[in-house]
Amino acid sequence: MIRLSVHRTPLRLGALFAGAVLLAGGCSPGSDGGDGGGKDKEEQELAYSDGPFEREGVSGMHKMFESSFRIDKVERYDDRTVLRFTTVPSGDDSMLSPDAYTGGILDTGPSGLRLIDPVGRRLYYPAHDDGDLIGSELPQYVVGGVEYKMEAHFPRLPDGADRITVLFPGTQAEFTGIPVAEAEGERKVPDEEPPDYYSLESGDEVVAPVNDGEVSDGYGWDLYSITEGTEIRRDTSATHRQVDLDADVLFEFDEAELTDEASEVLDEVVAETKEQADPDKPPITITGHTDGKGSDDYNEKLSEERAETVRDYLEEGLGSDYVYETEGKGATEPVAEEGGDDDEEARARNRRVEISYNIKVAETETETSEEKTASDEYVGDTAPPSPFREKDPEPVATGEYADDKGYSYDLELLPLYRDGAYLVARFRLTNTSDKDIRIPTISGPYFSGNGLPGARFGAFGVVDPETETVYRAVRIGDDDPDETRDVVEPLHFPYEQKPGTTNRSFLYFPAPPLDVEKVTFDAGPFGTFEDVPIEPVPGG
Repeated sequence: MIRLSVHRTPLRLGALFAGAVLLAGGCSPGSDGGDGGGKDKEEQELAYSDGPFEREGVSGMHKMFESSFRIDKVERYDDRTVLRFTTVPSGDDSMLSPDAYTGGILDTGPSGLRLIDPVGRRLYYPAHDDGDLIGSELPQYVVGGVEYKMEAHFPRLPDGADRITVLFPGTQAEFTGIPVAEAEGERKVPDEEPPDYYSLESGDEVVAPVNDGEVSDGYGWDLYSITEGTEIRRDTSATHRQVDLDADVLFEFDEAELTDEASEVLDEVVAETKEQADPDKPPITITGHTDGKGSDDYNEKLSEERAETVRDYLEEGLGSDYVYETEGKGATEPVAEEGGDDDEEARARNRRVEISYNIKVAETETETSEEKTASDEYVGDTAPPSPFREKDPEPVATGEYADDKGYSYDLELLPLYRDGAYLVARFRLTNTSDKDIRIPTISGPYFSGNGLPGARFGAFGVVDPETETVYRAVRIGDDDPDETRDVVEPLHFPYEQKPGTTNRSFLYFPAPPLDVEKVTFDAGPFGTFEDVPIEPVPGG
């Protein structure tokens, strides 16, 4: 049992304690010292489980692979992190195991597993050695009831990341609150070939050989939180923030002088930037964008002039401690496609001014010195990593939807819960049509939208009814206009494809402030549900 308090910053909790630790929660900026969700300045007790961390479900994309998945241990070595787990196929017969972990029809390695550091705001993919996956592989044929001991290797987790979330590529979904142990001794690499499948029977144990190698760079990614207000959109990781401002609020049509309404918006940005931006990590970059109307030269000139106007306002409010850079992109980097049925809305989204900067990092003095990010009022307050949830609660809302391809679904929305800096939505989708759901890359269902390319459930969102702030799915990696970024959601959908079957899915959102106990959930085509509860921290 570990005792700690909920934090409002991405403070690395695990590095602060061994055994029982008492910490005091702080108030959010500008608060009146209230209860902050009922527990400010009071101890909260989190009941972290010692296991077993196990669920049954279905994985695979081309063939439904029914099995149990059990996390045995997560160990941090000097050069990597090793997830040790056990897979037990269901049934009594032998079976093929293609893409059991959804890496491809010929891939039986754990390529679809992912790790999340919910406080450090990072996601880790399985490690590779110059393109080759490091880790175990299931034999081509497996036997029901046999325990297959396996490993998945990842980049080394940072010191202090002592509780993580494991994302499994199947209906087993997310495993929160998994402890990270420091490895003792040298790492042993299993290399014996497993016995032939026809010699095995239920209850046997097989240690799968490991494809070993050096961990290449590039398999750990920052997570970015997307929040939208009425006039401001924020895109934030643990170290960087981009603020998008509606140019129609700042400027009149074809003008580069600020409107009377602009000062209220920019004053908020100045105050936020002064608190968040690190003057020792320049620059503050201001970038202007236009829609596609007008010539390229005219749009570039107008966007540059608007960026310079915003820079002047920021510089007046922030002073000379910061370095400023401006540029005008014209219509070269749209965030919405123009020319469609929603052309006016798309053009309005493209008319914007972006402000980006590096976030302050402060040192915190504890038993060890760890870095933490400055408190972030806007993208959500950070709770401890969520304890493991063995069973799902009863749904709190339901909806129905039929698409134009002849598929129909029932949705069951479960209570939301906090995992570090994030809010986790769990939901079940049942195929109520009379046909199989096909492989999603060919003709399957997507509930996308809201400018989140690559998101299967991009139409879903969370709204704080008090502030009207909209929280979108957490994106993996920075916003690259030349590449489609994934979000933190199931690796594939659906896993269960038959009529009447149910897929248990999840989505990660930025967390609202800790005193928010209920939100509105926008389930896209399934409808909007009000007063959806956020589960209290277990034991809190």
